[in-house]
Parts: sequence; C-alpha cells; structure tokens
Amino acid sequence: MGRRIRVPEVRVIGADGAQLGILPTPQALRLAEEANLELGEVSPRANPPVCRIMDLGKFKYEEGKKI
Repeated sequence: MGRRIRVPEVRVIGADGAQLGILPTPQALRLAEEANLELGEVSPRANPPVCRIMDLGKFKYEEGKKI
C-alpha cells in the first residue's frame, strides 16, 4: 500500500500512535519497513497527507468486523 503514495512528504503517525512529524515519503516507508509494518494513508486529502505505520492486515480485519 505504501508504495502507492506519490507525494514528496507525509505527516507520519507511529505504530504506537505517536506523532513522528512531517517526513519525506521514502524515509517514512523505510521506518515502516524497519518495523516490519506498512505505511497506510489515513487522511489522503490533508496537506500533507497523514499516514500511519501499521499492520495493514490487522487493520483491514478490524475494519471488516465493523460492518
């Protein structure tokens, strides 16, 4: 999912919910990869877009349970 992010920088929220600030997209992707997680956009229309480092499979599972 994170490889589809095409903007030069994003606001990043860590896996623990901490604000990591505005980072270049490649750096944000690297942080997610180092944590064995993925970078997912949670607010693509924000300026800059907001992304979260997360376990995407778990996120999709929990979202599916809400329906």
